[in-house]
Amino acid sequence: MTGDTAVISSDARPAGSSVVAESLRITAHDRRPVFGSAFLVSAAALLVGGGIVAGAFAASWGLFLEAGRTAESSIDYEESYVAYIDQWDGLVKVAFCVYPLLLLVAMVLIAWLLAAQAVTVAHARERAEAGPGPHRDSLTPRALWRRTRPHLGAAFRVQLLTLVCALVPGLAGLLVLAAVAMEMVPGVVWPTYHDPATVQFILVGRILPAVIWALGLVLLYRFGPATAVRVADNCSATAAMRRSWTLTRTARLRTTGICLLATVAVTVAFMVLKWLGTFVAHWAGLLMLATTGDNVWVTGVLVIITPVAVALVLLPWVLAPMGVVLACLRERLDGSMRETRVPSGVTTG
Repeated sequence: MTGDTAVISSDARPAGSSVVAESLRITAHDRRPVFGSAFLVSAAALLVGGGIVAGAFAASWGLFLEAGRTAESSIDYEESYVAYIDQWDGLVKVAFCVYPLLLLVAMVLIAWLLAAQAVTVAHARERAEAGPGPHRDSLTPRALWRRTRPHLGAAFRVQLLTLVCALVPGLAGLLVLAAVAMEMVPGVVWPTYHDPATVQFILVGRILPAVIWALGLVLLYRFGPATAVRVADNCSATAAMRRSWTLTRTARLRTTGICLLATVAVTVAFMVLKWLGTFVAHWAGLLMLATTGDNVWVTGVLVIITPVAVALVLLPWVLAPMGVVLACLRERLDGSMRETRVPSGVTTG
């Protein structure tokens, strides 16, 4: 172990333990700071995010009422109508104001959550090296906040830069789909009911966007430990991302496997939470119908977004253990890189 860092070496972890097993052990022992931070993030998402969505509904209330009156008038006169046809521009303007705010809130909360888990893992390593004693207690909420607060700014910049990097392949994949839909790609035609998908369309319109989006997923995996790097090394956001890229380059398969497993776990949890949110949406829809005089236009929107909102509010309880996994992965990769640089039998002081 080197003497210039607070990160604990691989000697302090159980022999032969995997990154996932180690993260589960830390999560179980330090469940108070891990799930305490998840509770704070969920509460903040509910209050701040819910307030933004409520403000969007308030700003669009007149549009929803107008859509209801238009539909009722068309039905009375037996005329055809398209839902929200006259209100669409106004609803889009509200959405363009709401989505960036929700994204900003999400990045801030994720930055805090990942930084808190990195601090928790660092505390667990310090406790393991120090041995038995009163310091073996978990972090208190006040101590967790005190140790996490200096890293919040850089952690947010890490999330912002990671999002920008992932958006490039994400938008590139959408651009390919748009080019195919507008028939700008020679020899590639969008399939219809009478014309099935051709080989060219499958290659360009399906496989190529999937490959491009997979590249974006790989970028997310390579920069995943960057927040933990910032907490451990106290470096800038760009330096943390460069260090994360270097660490994951030495173990691409391990990093991809662990991050892919975490992605599957988060996706499954999101789908389950979204399904549970449908029960909340049912009662919220009944309440909205009673409040608005059976206006199905505003109620329909509420019923659609409620399951997703419930899942996003509760998702930090799943993301918190994933943050522990990323912090443990960073320490394991950093320890492996240090061991390869130090010849066998040589110790550094």
